[in-house]
Amino acid sequence: MVRWFALALAACVVSNVTPLVGQSPPKPPPDLFRIPGPSERLEIDGSKNPELIPEWYVWETFFRHLHKAGTVPSALNLTASETRALQMEVEQYDKSNQECQKQIDSLRPLLGVAPISEVNQKQRAIQLECRRRSLDIRDRLLAAVRPEASVALTTWVENLKSRIEISVPKRELDHFRQPQ
Repeated sequence: MVRWFALALAACVVSNVTPLVGQSPPKPPPDLFRIPGPSERLEIDGSKNPELIPEWYVWETFFRHLHKAGTVPSALNLTASETRALQMEVEQYDKSNQECQKQIDSLRPLLGVAPISEVNQKQRAIQLECRRRSLDIRDRLLAAVRPEASVALTTWVENLKSRIEISVPKRELDHFRQPQ
């Protein structure tokens, strides 16, 4: 009886293990929030390749710096009304940026519930809309000032590119470059 029980137990164990021997071990789920390693990133140095820095990025950098500093550089030689226009657009950028962050934060409850590709697609759509808003703010600003002030602002912003260094995951590069 003990022998029969041992044989039956051995048969069960072997029958359950046999299919596993021919199968490869299950793959761990992909780490969707993994930070790409150096070989998976593109390092953009604005002092060497300023053309790789999108307009939306450099203008957002400009607006963010002005908002943080709270002052307009005197080197821009703006009139009092142009300075007010710039300050108003910087405030508009800050409000837009906060709204964008709220929209992206509203996607958090979808994590783990909706497919990650769906959440990613929604986040990218929000980011593109926010970038377009930043470019609209730039356009309003440049239209509100004298031509020479527009040139001074554009030159100032273009010169910022030489001080920008960005690390972009290669898989995100096309999205990073949008809309311009």
